[in-house]
Amino acid sequence: MPEKIDQDSSEGSILIGSGVEFKGELTVPNRVSINGTFDGHLKAKELYVGKSGKVSGEIGVEDADVFGAVTNALTVGNKLILRASGSISGTLTYSSIMIEEGGVVIGQINKLGADAEKTVVKLHKPGQT
Repeated sequence: MPEKIDQDSSEGSILIGSGVEFKGELTVPNRVSINGTFDGHLKAKELYVGKSGKVSGEIGVEDADVFGAVTNALTVGNKLILRASGSISGTLTYSSIMIEEGGVVIGQINKLGADAEKTVVKLHKPGQT
């Protein structure tokens, strides 16, 4: 996913810029780019979380590209990319996932898919019980 939204692809999209804090509920038909802070309920086609982005709440998207931090509950219906600088904590439900070396997942992971066996894994940092 591209890091910037160009004018042609911005229809039905929203950008929460660095330093901006949003609390509430959003339904976005296309892309949400977050470089600031979001806390609440979010439904969108695509989610991009920049390195300075912090997302918390009940999040449901088709595709996600995470460079920043996501906490609470993230459901990705299609493809999730967790970058080396990114972290996800809480409950993660996904269909397809790619984690770069350095990306951190802490919590419960659930695999989506009609044919896929539901997988639940509890991950902890070394030293945690």
